[in-house]
Order: sequence, then structure tokens, then C-alpha cells
Amino acid sequence: MKPFAFNLRTRIVFGRGSLTRLGVEAARLGDRCLLVTGRSFARRSGYLKTVVEMLEEAGLKAVVFDNVEPNPSTETVYKGAEEGLKNACNLVVALGGGSAMDAAKGIAFLLKSKTRLEENFAPKEVAEALPIVAVPTTCGTGSEVTKYAVLTSVWRKRKEVLIGDPLTPSLAIADANLLNSLSKELTAYTGFDAFSHALEAYLSKESTPFSDFFALEAARIILGNIVEAAKGVAEARENMLYASMLAGVAINCAGTVAVHGMGYYLTNYHGVHHGLANGVLLPHVLRFELDRGLDRLEDAAVKLGFGKGISLVEKIEEAAQRTGVPRSLLKLGVKPSELDAMVVDALSYGRNLDKHPNPLTPGDIKKIYVRAFGE
Repeated sequence: MKPFAFNLRTRIVFGRGSLTRLGVEAARLGDRCLLVTGRSFARRSGYLKTVVEMLEEAGLKAVVFDNVEPNPSTETVYKGAEEGLKNACNLVVALGGGSAMDAAKGIAFLLKSKTRLEENFAPKEVAEALPIVAVPTTCGTGSEVTKYAVLTSVWRKRKEVLIGDPLTPSLAIADANLLNSLSKELTAYTGFDAFSHALEAYLSKESTPFSDFFALEAARIILGNIVEAAKGVAEARENMLYASMLAGVAINCAGTVAVHGMGYYLTNYHGVHHGLANGVLLPHVLRFELDRGLDRLEDAAVKLGFGKGISLVEKIEEAAQRTGVPRSLLKLGVKPSELDAMVVDALSYGRNLDKHPNPLTPGDIKKIYVRAFGE
């Protein structure tokens, strides 16, 4: 058996209504919190007001920073840290999807370390951060249990990553009631993000028997629930929230592979939702690997009850079609004339490609992109 190390630092409070535990749980970690969230959903839904009241009723001073954009920029993280420093915050609470949680992690790091983000991106590992509480409002990133913060360098048009155990939230409040107003599109996109996490972690060179357990269970639950979740079925959405968390544990151990590395261009240059980018590219990467006879993919198909790898890929494609995820990059506004630039960009994400189960040449990546344009 392959050796492994594992450390889950997060206390998880899961279940409908668990948001009511936020104040008393967070009060154990600090008394002046910076509440980090997005620009519209939390306020529009009423959850921002609810969360502030819960924190303050438990004796915490809550300072709101609600300027987080999708794919949060390093500039936004610096602004949030300024707000936290000005108010002497000793705890960071994230309310939102992956963007809010990633920004909160970056802010928590800056408030503790008093250094620069640019000096600490991977492959370096950060050594300190303020305690973080994560309250997810989507069912995709699993960031409530991961040690990663993915941030965007706007001027470089590049995804950068902070990594380190101190970025793993100390507390996760996972309440599926917060998913009730999630749109069909975001349910599908974040769901495919979670599914990509699960299957990429299983295929990763850094997978272990421990991460495999979480990856396969997450993949099984997602394939069985994503279509109904997109339709708004409450139980299916709760299952997706659970599976997303499991997939987060899996990537904490094994990381992600080429699907993520190839998808970053779509997000950075075309504003494509990260999960949508993964959902479009995943079947094409998998079909390419089936052509190369990847045993690990066949093994996943058998363990998930599909018998053959092609049957698993066809099931993924069916789920994508039924939830409105297109097969072609043309549907996302990407032009074939960008192909060479896309290949160069994908190759720059060595942290993903190095974990891919088979080496990928520039020609391999180009073939996958060409397939993704052609359907």
C-alpha cells in the first residue's frame, strides 16, 4: 500500500439548520471577526444580516468585507486585509462559494504573516494564518476543508495558489438550506467542479488509498444527484454539498491534474465559471486518456459500477447535457485562433500537469483542445 500522511484540521458541523451553531462555534476561535463575502448574494438573500446577528449575539464584533468578486484578485485580498488590520480582527469568517473562501484564506494569511502574497505562492507553503471559519453557499469547491487558496493575478492573467495547512478552515458550517436559492446553472457548474476534484484526485499520481476512498464516494454521490440537484431537489442538493466536501478532502491529499490546468485559460481570458470550464473539458481529457489505455480510469469506472471507462465518460457527458453544460469550447466564446496561446498557458500550470497520470506533451494538450472545439 502506498504510504500517506493526512491531517484534517477542520471541525465540521453538517446538516440543515446548522447555521444556528455559527455564533457559539466561532466564539471559541476569536472575538473580532472579518466577515468576507461576495458583492450581492449574501446581502440579497438576507444571509449576510442573519450571520452578522448570529455572530454579534455570541459576543463577536463583526466587520463586513463584501467586495469579493468571482475568481478573487490579489488586489481584493489586499483590500480585505487592510480592513481586517484596521479593525484588529483575530478571526476570519467566509460566507459564500469558493471565491469568498479563497479570498478569506488569503486575507487570514496576510493578517497573521504581515508579508506579501507574491512572495508566498506555491510551491512555497505558508506557515501561518488567522483562524478561518467557512460557511459554503454552493456545492462545488470543497474549500471549507482544503489547504488551498486560488487567487487571480489580474495583470498577469494567471491563477496563483497559496497552499499550507494553516489555510485549512478551523470550522466549517455546512447547511444545505443556504443552497435553496442557488440557480440551476450554478448548481451544475459548482457540481462539475466537485466532480472534477473527485475524479482528478483519483487519477492523480499523488493519490493514496485514503484519498481514493473520499474521491470515489464523492464521484458516486455526485453522478447520482447532480441532475436532480440542478432541478432544485432539496435532498439532492444536500447530497451534493456533502460530496463536495468529500472531494475537497480528496484534493487536499492528491491535488488536481490536467483538467484544472487546461481550464484556467478559459476563466482568466474569457470569464468562464471555473466549474463550467472543468465540466466542458473533463470528458475530452478522459476520452483522450481512454485512447491511451489509462488503467486507472478503467479502474475508477469498475469501482463506480460502470464496468468500462467509456460507460463512465458517457454518463458524465449525459449529466452535462441534462444540466446545460456544453460540449464545445465554441459555445463559451473561445476561438480556434487562440489554440496556441491556450497550449502555452496550460503548460505553465506544472503543479497540475506534474500530477497527471500520464505525461502530456504540448501536442497532446493541443489534441485535447482541438477535440473540445470540434463538438
